[in-house]
Formats: sequence, structure tokens, C-alpha cells
Amino acid sequence: ARGWGWAVQLYAARSRASWGIGDFGDLTTITRAAKAAGATTVLISPVHAAAPVPEQQSSPYSPTSRQWLQLLHIAIGDTPGADIVDLTDLAEAGHALNAVRKIDRDSVWTLKRAALERIWVATRDHLPVAHDAWVAEHGQDLTRFATWCVLAETYGTSNWQDWDETDQHPDTALAASRSGRVGFYAWAQWVADTQLAAACHAGDGVDVVVDIAVGFDSCSADAWANQDQVCFDFEVGCPPDGHNIDGQKWGLPPLNPVALAATDLDLFIKMVRVALRHAGALRIDHVMQLWRLFWVPSGASASQGAYVTYPTEAMLAVLRVEAGWTGAWVVGEDMGTVADGVRETMADVGMLGYRAALRMAVDKFPEAVMGASSTHDQATIAGTLSGSDTADLRAIGKPSNFEALDQVRRELAAAAGIDPDGPIGPDEIHRAILAQYRRLAACKARVVLASMDDVGAVAERPNMPGTVAQWPNWCLSLPRPIEDILAEPLARDLARVLNARL
Repeated sequence: ARGWGWAVQLYAARSRASWGIGDFGDLTTITRAAKAAGATTVLISPVHAAAPVPEQQSSPYSPTSRQWLQLLHIAIGDTPGADIVDLTDLAEAGHALNAVRKIDRDSVWTLKRAALERIWVATRDHLPVAHDAWVAEHGQDLTRFATWCVLAETYGTSNWQDWDETDQHPDTALAASRSGRVGFYAWAQWVADTQLAAACHAGDGVDVVVDIAVGFDSCSADAWANQDQVCFDFEVGCPPDGHNIDGQKWGLPPLNPVALAATDLDLFIKMVRVALRHAGALRIDHVMQLWRLFWVPSGASASQGAYVTYPTEAMLAVLRVEAGWTGAWVVGEDMGTVADGVRETMADVGMLGYRAALRMAVDKFPEAVMGASSTHDQATIAGTLSGSDTADLRAIGKPSNFEALDQVRRELAAAAGIDPDGPIGPDEIHRAILAQYRRLAACKARVVLASMDDVGAVAERPNMPGTVAQWPNWCLSLPRPIEDILAEPLARDLARVLNARL
């Protein structure tokens, strides 16, 4: 249905109750607030699992598994049994992490793991029937993943290729007796799953859209469990284009399409089924993964890559069947380079596309898309209007078309009736954000998203593509608690603007 919603980097959406990172309890707050504001949709960043090791992966798009959940997003206070355990010391340390805007995932994991361990010890001998049924339902797949977690924790690294030979393959590693710790990680996944379910259903009538990453890390649990289907001598990326003149390499090994077909797409089916277990919709990052992926040989530049095709018709059929069973809708992120006929096929099967105003004029958006002002890889409205995004690009030495960026800034200022060469303060940014979303509210797109970064008038991008250490990618929280941002005048004004499209 035609509607609007919020796009949220969940890790960044901290509340006062958070332990240094946004969690599923905060998502519950967001979905309820979305319902109250008149929104129909909440798009969240990927909540795929990360490795339980001291150095936590920052990018939600480089997970250890796309089948299991990120334990950092567990709201400790909502965990069954948390009320019978003294967590005062850990809670105080967790809340103290909120004072620093940069998210310290390593510290968050240390505290949350300790809290979960205390709860586990207090409850493991009398777990509810729902837990036992959930664990039994997920069977060997869950046991394998929990075993990998124990091994990664034991070795202190997720790079299973450095482990003892016996542990480098799931068939031999499973023979080892580690049942107690395996049970802990299986239980933690059950906790995460029940909390995500509660958050997805908290905003009655609001569809939570989960985001599926394009791949998983080469050192990951998914790679370990499916090594015969992974091509480790390549990484996925995209060729050079006008927006990323060097191209991109994402550090993710591609799946072998021949092996994927030989296993009847089992891994793909499981990933889609898990993603739609609780969510109302699915966003597929880089939808071209259903058609072809750009493979770059390890150590080579993106200009030396080539496209490899995938079993498209079968993968689309899986999506239609799984979405049909749950009544979900599907969005394919198709803003990059796409092959001929892709968008026509998406339209034929009822899959929405994705458009952002920084790449296409809003009045050019077609109807069958989810539309946004920008993506997590692009400048925010505040960063564009103030010029701070351009300053950030120059400061880190990232090549960009600065003339084009300035033109976008001036067009935005004109739409808001602002002098681009005059002072730019909070009032001007407020006006520019409303002006941009008025254009979006009036566009043809089926669903329009307001980035929570824009709702909070944030200047910095969540991610700076093509950088590693130059920018705090995926580590910047929103500058104020999410409950405050949602109650501020800008959020209320935006809701009024976007409700006009219903």
C-alpha cells in the first residue's frame, strides 16, 4: 500500500536504556512511535550475526551469518530471567557507554556477554518449553552455528582457516564435546529471535523491513559451514562508475552459482525464510545478486573484475513463494549498475525497486519503488546543506565530483528558499529537511522513507564507501536518545508532511 516510514540504522538508535548500542528494545520503541505518527513502514539495517570475538565487526553488511541474529542487539533488561540476576554493575557500565557518540562494539560485547552468561547460569536448568521447541525446530543448522561460535570464542579469532585441522570443517568439529557452551549460544539466539519478533509486532500495522546483506565475511560461520559453495579467491564488489570512480571491493567472497544450484538453493532458501520469519517485508541489498555479481580477484583492483551470473529464475521463484506464504512484500536495491531487463523483470514479479534523490530527481521516481532522500552511503540533508559532507570528503582525501555536490547543495537550498551562501544554522537545516520530504511526499513512489539521520538533523554519513580507517564507518550513534529525537518538533513536522501522501 502507498505509505511512508523511517529508515533506521538500528545500532545507532540508542535510547537511555541502551547499553552503548541500539537494540531490539529500541526497535520496539521505534515501531510503536511509527504507528503513533501514522507511518506504515520501518526499514532497519541488517541484524545479521557477528562473530563472538574480542574485535567486533562494525559493518552490518559484513556479517558472520545471514541466517542468525546479532547478539549485540539483545536488550539485556528484556531477556527472560534478567529480573532474578544482579546486573547492576554491568548495566551501569553499559549505560555509561551512551555518553560517547562513537559506538564501542568491543566493550558492548564484553558487557552483554557477561550479562547473558549470568542469566544463562541462573536459568539454564529450567528453561521454558518455548525455548526447547525453538532449538529443536532449528536443529543441526543451529547446532553448527553455536558450535562455530564456541570455536571462534575458544581460538579468539573468527578465521577458521587458522584453527586446528579438526575444527576447520563442521562435520569433524561437531564431534567434539562442547554441549554446555553450545547450549549457551543456541539459547542466546532464541533470546534475540523472540525480541526481534516482539519488536516487529509492536507497531500493529507497521511493516518492519529487514535488510539482507549481499554476502558474508570469508572468515565467517556461513563460509565455514558452506565452504564447498564459496569461492575464496575472489571478493564481491562493483565496477567504477560516476559515483565511485575507483569502483568498490566489499571484502565478501562470492557464492559459487553452480554449487548453489546443485544444492537446490538450500542456503538461499534458509536465508530468505529466516528473514521473513517476523518481518513484514524484505529489502535485498544490491538486488543484482539475484542476477549477477561483480567478482574481483583477491588483491586486484575493481577495474579488473568481471560479472558472474546466478540462477535468477529459481531465486526469484523462491522469493515469491516465501513472501507469498507470509504475506510479505519485497524491495530490491537497484540503484547501481543493473543488467538489461532487470527492472522490467522486477516489475513483472511485483518487486519494488529503490531510489534515492541524490541519484535521481524525485519527480522522476516511478511508482513501483521505495523512495528515499539518500542512502546510508550518501550525504544527509544536513551534511549537504551545511557543506560539512564536502568538507569531510576533502579532509579524508576521498575523490569526488565536488562541482556536482555543490550543485546538489544549491538545488536543495533553492527548494527550501534558503540562500546557499548565507549562514546555515539549525533553522535552515530544519527548513531544508521539510522541503526535501515535501517533494518526496508528493512523488509517485509507493513507499517513501525518512532517514532517522535526517529526522535527527545529523550531518555525518553512517558510512563512507571506499574507506576503512579514514572514517568511523557504522560506528556513529545518533547524537541524542532515540526517544528524544522522535519527540522533537522536526520529527512531528516530518510526520505531518509525509502523512499528506496517505
